[in-house]
Amino acid sequence: MKPVAKPSKVTVEAPADHPEVLDVRDAMQQVMDFFDLLTDQEDGDVVWRLISASAKSPLTVECAPYNMKTNASAFSQVMGHVSRIQKGMASLQAGDPLDMSFPSEKIPTAVKMFKRSLNGIGRTRFDFGNETSVEIFPELAKRSLKILVFNDDYEESNYHLSSRKREALGSIDGRIVNLNTDRARPSIRVLEHSSGREINCVISEDLLPEIESSLTAGDAWKRRRVRVRGTISYDSDGRIVRLYDGRIPIEDGRIQFIEPKEVTIEDLHDPDFTGGLPAHEYLDKLRENNFD
Repeated sequence: MKPVAKPSKVTVEAPADHPEVLDVRDAMQQVMDFFDLLTDQEDGDVVWRLISASAKSPLTVECAPYNMKTNASAFSQVMGHVSRIQKGMASLQAGDPLDMSFPSEKIPTAVKMFKRSLNGIGRTRFDFGNETSVEIFPELAKRSLKILVFNDDYEESNYHLSSRKREALGSIDGRIVNLNTDRARPSIRVLEHSSGREINCVISEDLLPEIESSLTAGDAWKRRRVRVRGTISYDSDGRIVRLYDGRIPIEDGRIQFIEPKEVTIEDLHDPDFTGGLPAHEYLDKLRENNFD
């Protein structure tokens, strides 16, 4: 990947159905979000200095990194961060998921940019100052949002943004509601019993062959109950966001589902429950906590 040596540039075009109308608010916000992506939050001395801006549609804005502390250009200083952003945006353009190098705190900004491409603006072209560029257009935005957004909300993004996020080994108990993928990784979507929320459980790779041979669509349709163990990710409020490296008990090549026990009235009946006391006397002692 070539080093950043020239100003970065963003060009925003009007939507195809209204090519003569580019909403200034949407266009300017798209520009601001692009340079927000390029801004490393851990490097507070660097800003993106305005070099030029077009006076008509399409809107083109060009900026260069500048270190306010040293009063000098900062191309070499931003090279690593800009390269990670460029790599992630190129992956989305190719229809691939983001890898771990993409700064997680920038995911909400990327989501806003792709959503804006479906409502307000048309094509956006990003030039990263190293002779490479990435484009966003409506068809690509739809595909990329399926990768970036989960359940049409920002739980995943909020999780990445949280400074109080945590992970711990554990298990969840719930009913299978869907068999899907999570960022191109096989997963099971489980309606978690205690919270009533749907959780993606990414399956451990070494367990995939056994699960593939024993789990069926009918298990999801019947909402069979299962316990999945793995690394649980929690958000800042302590809610489960996702489960990784999921493992499900398997015996003789079959998943061990949690089956409800058949219970009859006779099973519940216990003639000696009150210890020989009449029911009213037992209840009185229970309320007074007096069983001496």
